Amino acid sequence: MDWRFGVPADEEAELLAATLLRSGVDLAPFSDGQVAIGLNALLFPNYGDTAGRIMAVDVPIERRIAAVAAIGRLYADCLAQRAPPVLGHLSEGAGHPLSFVTYMLWDVSPIDWWAAKDDRLFAAYLGVLEMGLASPNDAVVESALHGLGHLPGERRPAGTRLIDDWLAGAGSARLELRAYAERARSGCIQ
Repeated sequence: MDWRFGVPADEEAELLAATLLRSGVDLAPFSDGQVAIGLNALLFPNYGDTAGRIMAVDVPIERRIAAVAAIGRLYADCLAQRAPPVLGHLSEGAGHPLSFVTYMLWDVSPIDWWAAKDDRLFAAYLGVLEMGLASPNDAVVESALHGLGHLPGERRPAGTRLIDDWLAGAGSARLELRAYAERARSGCIQ
């Protein structure tokens, strides 16, 4: 099934950003399963590759930055509210439709790959992951750690700083989440 929207990529970037910014309100009427399918279609290359299309160089950088930054609202207003606070690397919550999307957001989506190539996109990406680390939902924190753990070598120091800051203030975090953060520091995550 092809889920491309048939609009220019720069318009698709604007639509994605608007959807993510309003995800807490606009996605509220839908079931967790429906939201998971929609997010898969938008963020993962399985269906129509919206995330890949919006990162194309012919899309204005401001729109690409806005789309990446809007993932922070998705974290706070949708996933932190709806995803169970479980750890994907331990296969907790495997039956919940939003568990995979939350855990694998930066593993399956090409956004992190594109962000690592441009300083402005990378700054937006780090801002989103920093927001994720501040979430009260362990699944969102793990997702952010997962994204930081996949940073390429030249970008790893910025991610390591965020992880170190999180570890310094995460005294009450689950031991398994703290251990995952330690592995993410060196890129040794699954």
